[in-house]
Amino acid sequence: MPPTTPLTVDEDDFMNSLLSGLGSSIHAESSKHQPQSQHIKSPVKISQNKRRLSDTSHPRKRHCDTPPDLDVVALLDGAENWDWKEMEVGFLTPKKVQEYDLAGLLDGAEDWDWEDMEADFLTPKKHSSTAQKPSIPPGKAYARETCTRCTVESVSSDSSDNAFQKVLSVRVHRGEHRSVILRDDWANSDIRAGDIINVLGEFDLFSKVITVSSQSNLLIHHPDLLLTATALSNAPQCRRKPLLSALVRSTSDVTPAIVWGNMLHEVMQSCMISQRWDERWIDERIDEVVRRSLAELVKIGLGVDEAKREVKTRSKGLRVFSERYMADVPKPDAILTNTRAAYGQTSLLAISELHDVEEDIWSPTYGLKGKLDATVQAVIAQSTIEKQLKHQSLLSEHVMPFEIKTGRSVAGMEHRAQTMLYTLLASERYGVEVPSGLLYYTQSEEVVQVPRGKNELRALIGARNEMAAYMMRRSTTAKDIEGSDVEPFLPPTIDDERTCKKCYALDACMLYRKAVEDVQDDSSPIADTYALKTSHLTPAQAAFFKQWESLISLEEQDLVRFKKELWTMNAQEREEKGRCFSSMAIDLSYRAGNKQLPEKIHRYTYRFIRVLDVGATGDTARSLLNGHMSCGDAITVSVEPELLALARGFIVELTPHEVILGVDHEISAGKIAARLRTLRGAAAPVIFRIDKDELFGGMGRIRDNLAQLFYADGDTRRLELVVDLRQPRFDDKTETQDYLQLIPEYVGASASLNSSQLGAMTRVLSAQDYALILGMPGTGKTTVIAALIRTLVGMGRSVLLTSYTHSAVDTILLKLKDVDFGVLRLGNVDKVHPDVRKFTLADRKTAATIEQLENQIMTPPVVRNLAARKGGLETSLFRRLSDAHPGAVVDLTYQYRMNEDIMELSNKLIYGGRLRCGSDTVAKRCLVLPSRTFVESLRSGACICRHGECWLEQILSESCKVVFIDTDLLPAHESRVGDLVQNDIEASLVYQLVEALLRSDVRQDQIGVMSPYRQQIKLLSHLLQDRRQIEILTADRSQGRDKDCIIISMVRSNDSGQIGDLIKDWRRINVSFTRARSKLVIIGSQTTLSLTPLLTEFFTLVEDRKWILKLASGTESMHEIVESPRSGIRSPGKRDVKSAGLGRSQDSEEHKRQTARTPRIDEGLLRGRPVLNDIVNGEK
Repeated sequence: MPPTTPLTVDEDDFMNSLLSGLGSSIHAESSKHQPQSQHIKSPVKISQNKRRLSDTSHPRKRHCDTPPDLDVVALLDGAENWDWKEMEVGFLTPKKVQEYDLAGLLDGAEDWDWEDMEADFLTPKKHSSTAQKPSIPPGKAYARETCTRCTVESVSSDSSDNAFQKVLSVRVHRGEHRSVILRDDWANSDIRAGDIINVLGEFDLFSKVITVSSQSNLLIHHPDLLLTATALSNAPQCRRKPLLSALVRSTSDVTPAIVWGNMLHEVMQSCMISQRWDERWIDERIDEVVRRSLAELVKIGLGVDEAKREVKTRSKGLRVFSERYMADVPKPDAILTNTRAAYGQTSLLAISELHDVEEDIWSPTYGLKGKLDATVQAVIAQSTIEKQLKHQSLLSEHVMPFEIKTGRSVAGMEHRAQTMLYTLLASERYGVEVPSGLLYYTQSEEVVQVPRGKNELRALIGARNEMAAYMMRRSTTAKDIEGSDVEPFLPPTIDDERTCKKCYALDACMLYRKAVEDVQDDSSPIADTYALKTSHLTPAQAAFFKQWESLISLEEQDLVRFKKELWTMNAQEREEKGRCFSSMAIDLSYRAGNKQLPEKIHRYTYRFIRVLDVGATGDTARSLLNGHMSCGDAITVSVEPELLALARGFIVELTPHEVILGVDHEISAGKIAARLRTLRGAAAPVIFRIDKDELFGGMGRIRDNLAQLFYADGDTRRLELVVDLRQPRFDDKTETQDYLQLIPEYVGASASLNSSQLGAMTRVLSAQDYALILGMPGTGKTTVIAALIRTLVGMGRSVLLTSYTHSAVDTILLKLKDVDFGVLRLGNVDKVHPDVRKFTLADRKTAATIEQLENQIMTPPVVRNLAARKGGLETSLFRRLSDAHPGAVVDLTYQYRMNEDIMELSNKLIYGGRLRCGSDTVAKRCLVLPSRTFVESLRSGACICRHGECWLEQILSESCKVVFIDTDLLPAHESRVGDLVQNDIEASLVYQLVEALLRSDVRQDQIGVMSPYRQQIKLLSHLLQDRRQIEILTADRSQGRDKDCIIISMVRSNDSGQIGDLIKDWRRINVSFTRARSKLVIIGSQTTLSLTPLLTEFFTLVEDRKWILKLASGTESMHEIVESPRSGIRSPGKRDVKSAGLGRSQDSEEHKRQTARTPRIDEGLLRGRPVLNDIVNGEK
């Protein structure tokens, strides 16, 4: 800070007051040497303030007696040039402890640099180590405003005292009716009947009325929509921009400034976490961050070395920051800028503790969420020096959000607004008052204090409510696929040419204005910009964007529906829906492996167990396998009701009584317990809830992918091919074949391919635009793709391989394990097949150069929303292009997987006889048991099957290649787990058959177990948990896989003929049947399954071929030698078939009547939504 020269009169008054407290000897000495100067007119007096800032900065001072011959004139020589604003009042006060030669100590003081000098550089230090930190008053507990969640029943308007106001008649959750009066700006809120609102404040106890005005109380509209603080910080300038940013989440708008800023954020956060700021440490962190940011460097066209130099240059101020601000108490040079400070007031800052970095905080109270760069414990010293030496020194300590700004060094309103909102979030998370936040500008090395402003926060909440109202209109508008006469779901453009041209959302804004809003504009200030960005679009192209954007929004609604359950349902209620694990505790005995994953999501690993499972046994223990949560699912970890979404991550392992999570934040039970004491005012046990999370980013990215086709500088070529359906172009076939013979990689890769596979390769490699391969099961699609990749790399091309499932990508990579070129596998490491994890960044050494990286966009595998499905969202790009241009499609008809019996199923049911076996060897393939010992044991007494026929022996026979095991006579009824279905008897039969195969020396990796239903998959995984090499898959996850023996549990077995849409989906059934090479075993109820037309044809075929085996009653208990030692995963709340009304029992009709009177909410939600049913019961 540059020195500030005080006014002469101020100096005179200050000096007179400063020296007025000295003893008589000092008065005499002062009089004897009094110079003729206007700055010192009379004997002066030094007064000692009992609480000085220097005391807080240096607690080890001790007082000393005043020496008898202090030369005050010499001491004050040059005082006219001192920086009084920066100087501490007591810097000249005599200290008491020991005598010393002050005159000698001050020799040459006229040449000292006072501005750069420590305040207590002359102070003798204590020789004792018993120094204590100055007493700092603790932060105040957070006084939560009373929040009442209401449903609006009616809205009326009137004028009271000549002022317009709205009166809302609302109903609270207990059914009580109340009134909310909106005045001032709140009266302009677009609130409608049926809306949800939060009212923050106290209702009158008698009238049940509350008034929300500019002076008191707050109203949060649609609080279940959590808007980001970053989006709101832009709202005062333009309401439209943050909404567009939420709709269209671009990953391509990357600039060097953004990349350097993100890297510097990570480096500084690492330093704060480790409390290490030395150059070597910072350089190591820079190396790590650059390696993790290779994709971003590719986008901006820069190399690793250049990136390291740039980030190192930008991080030079970090060490200075640490020396200045990282301390228990403020240092004299730790200046804290506060533009709201009173005149003459200065502040100093010390950051004494780091609480967290990149902390996600959700607040359904305010309808806000935010990711804080850091949350710190800040000690602030405020000092005021006034004209008459009114000196005040105040120390305070608070939790504060700490935002790192690497761009412009101006504390703009956007930064202030964001930080103010973060003070609200931090108060709720930490349970203490957070009166202000901190902004650190790395370029200017300045720290700015942002006080929480009451009026500013009210304005921001008002902007939030307006944006939330528009977002809800998006949901309403999306229901009208045709889009006629609907309300706008985006605010109007601000029409400021200068501002709009510089806006990062300009392309998306103009596209929506043209294609969705159909604005005609030739006169506004942005008319030229509008024409420049949209004049290239044809009416058909605009209509295409509008239709598909609306379909995406419909699909998005089903994701939003489940999200709010996290705060509108308690853990037990949500667990009944199968989307939560309640009453969980960290297993402190668990120690994760030493392997550190460089993942932003999986940084920490924890094992959780049921708190209520202590001492529970058998059926009294609630199983974690019951419900919709499975390995790989995204989750949030919370402590209800205060600490929402403390950490986010994925399920790594799941058993009936414990779950292992990979999460993004440390979960410290001790720290959380301390925070709960603050929040609740008393000690409380730390009980976690683990909720299934819905990830919304995918839809925003899908919109961005769609929008990129339509931008003025977008992908014009693909716009023509995908939207306009231009004819694809191909090179001459003969020329292509001649050229390929010169490529060694093609010659080697194609040597073992058949004619149709070679034709497919030629077609693809001659394509200028695209080619489509339509391959039936077992025809070698994976083999052809692997050969194409080898060939393309040999031609010097880079290849991007994508699919909507991880398993499909990994199946192809398994055929490329031995390649001599580089393969980079992107995606969540926890979901990558173990045998191809060597291709991930986690298994790579630090890169020295940049490889060409592409972003992998994962799209949902199926469409959940029925209206979106009917509107065409389920139509794949493959289907759209193949229907338009059949000539671009090449068929593969010779298959090398299934024997002729298994192939016959697909040929009869699906392919009309077009599928062919590639050789006689394939056609006659059978599963030969390596050992017959187990089969012989069945004949010698291990089997107690009646009538002398053992069902296991029949199935193990080499001649049995396809068999349907009918369970109708057992019976094997399905059962309900919440709204999911499983079949315990079928699971037991699967286990027995697997054990029989293994005891006959069939290898585990030769066996695959499948089911259409994810709950059955969990049950089977539990029973076969010791057989790690046996893959247990749904149809979706089995794409591209095959096994010598496939065993399928069909699950459905009931009186009412309920089959479900999964069984009706011929694609899934076909995929399941065609995974087997030598033996296919299907277990199910013929009576129930035959109600499906597709399976009716199946049963006709298997009956004609005598491929049905009917099990007699009690057959499941005839082989004790191979029965599972584990029980099922039944929970206390699970209903058996009779109580569920799904079995063949006398109580069925009575239960149906009872069920009709008490319908399940989930069943109502799923009714009429076949694809959503797939999601609920199937596997993503």
